[in-house]
Amino acid sequence: MPYSVYIAAILSLLLIALSLNITRLRMRHQIAFGDGGKSDLLKAVRAHGNSLEQSVLFIVLLYLGETSGQISPALTAALGFAFIMLRLLYCAGLFARLLLLRQASHGLTVLVQLAVSVLLLLP
Repeated sequence: MPYSVYIAAILSLLLIALSLNITRLRMRHQIAFGDGGKSDLLKAVRAHGNSLEQSVLFIVLLYLGETSGQISPALTAALGFAFIMLRLLYCAGLFARLLLLRQASHGLTVLVQLAVSVLLLLP
């Protein structure tokens, strides 16, 4: 089975955990829509939203690269591991209000996505 399938499953677990955190906070604050002005709920929504936005494109590109043979299994695993770790760091930075960590992890996430995109364009 391609490594990218396992990476997709791990990213799915991260997104499920982030979604459950939103649900927990909505129940605590009794807020059905939006963030109700609660900063912890706003952070939870943004952590989930940003991770979802980044993960969907990444996993599609990574899977295509791996299954087409343009990205080796070892490189697929390395890029996937880096992406997962960077997403975790981004969420930690967001929740802990560590702007530099959040910015650095987001920037590096984009670089990993760019690397996958460039690898797909190479003959």
